[in-house]
This record gives sequence, structure tokens and C-alpha cells, in this order.
Amino acid sequence: MQDLARFLSLLHEGPSNRHGIFNPWRDSDERDRAPHRATPRIRRENLEAYVDARRRSARVLLMGEAPSHRGCRFTGIAFCSEVELLKKTHLVARAPLALTSRAAGEKPQRERSAAVIWDEIEKAGCAFDVMLWNAFPWHPFPATGPLGNRKPGIAEVEEGRAPLRALLDCFTHRLEIFAVGKVAEEALSRWEEAECAGYIRHPSMGGEARFREGFRRLVAARL
Repeated sequence: MQDLARFLSLLHEGPSNRHGIFNPWRDSDERDRAPHRATPRIRRENLEAYVDARRRSARVLLMGEAPSHRGCRFTGIAFCSEVELLKKTHLVARAPLALTSRAAGEKPQRERSAAVIWDEIEKAGCAFDVMLWNAFPWHPFPATGPLGNRKPGIAEVEEGRAPLRALLDCFTHRLEIFAVGKVAEEALSRWEEAECAGYIRHPSMGGEARFREGFRRLVAARL
């Protein structure tokens, strides 16, 4: 568990430049349920339970770009929104996880890419064989504020390298890493210690069908 504690500590610390960044495991705001200051700890506990459920079983890591303002920002888990915590509880972790958005009781946060990815994971019956992560693990937002997403810069993505190494140390065996989208593919091309096993189109921006095909061909077929 020491490796997992070190990994969570790196995430809580966050990137060196925090401008335009929301850290789900350290930050909170008015979109969080009350008391706001308790929600980062809840998201750390969610992520810990998610990783712990896969430490001995995961064979593949799917690495995307960065958390969205509707997904990991509220759950603490990459490519996972509150809807997945509610509707796919038994696939995410070994026990139900907590919701942190202010309106979760009436309208839990929903994220389209998360829905597509978890739909494929469920169909393949490989929930605990797959680990989901992002090249830049914190939420980058535009000048208009944290209710949007932006592409992280190269220097920002480089700060995701140490958390990825720490995450990989949490597993009992080596994981094959697949890039989901160009940002992840380019990051893995620079990180010699994290070889890219293949490229899968990101499901956003019209990429859903190509993601599904790539996931089934490159990931599901080998699990």
C-alpha cells in the first residue's frame, strides 16, 4: 500500500504551475456538495478503491488526455462520471463509491466519453482487467473558467510522467499501455519507460465508432 500512498500524494500535490488547473484531489468549489472542503478527500478515497480493485488483475492501461469538467473532476477516477458510479457500481470498484457534486441527488454528472468507454468495458467483461488514466491527470480549464476543458500543453503533460510511473508501481505486474487520443500517444513517444502498445481513437469529437472498433480489436480481443 506504500506505492499507492505515494501515488496519491503526487496527485494531491499537483503540477508546479496551478494556473488554469483544477486538482480533483486537492481543490473544491461551489459545484461540490457541502462541506466543500471534504470532497477532495472523498475523491482520493474513490481513486484509491478503484486502483486497489485492480492491483492484481489489471493487464491493460488506457491513457487519455486529461480529466473533463464533468467526469474525473467529480469522481477522482479517469474516464468516469458520477453516472458510472451509480449505474456501473459493481464494475468500478468492489464497493459503492461516493458522489461529490452539489446536485448529485437530482442530476449526477454525466460525461459522454466515459459512457462510451464503460459500455465497451462492460460488453467485454473486462472491468478489472483495465485501468483508466490520463497523460495529464489534473483538469485543465480555459480562461473562461473551470466549466470547460482545454488541451494541456506539452510542458503540462510532462508533469504527468511522475504520477504515471508511480501508478504503474502500484500493480503486481507490468501493464500494456494503449494511447487513447493523440495527446497520450505523443506523451508515450517521449516517455521511454512507458512503451505504447497501440493507438485508439479518442471517443470524443465524432470518434465514438472508431474508439469502439479500436478497443475491441486491440484490447478486448486479448483479454
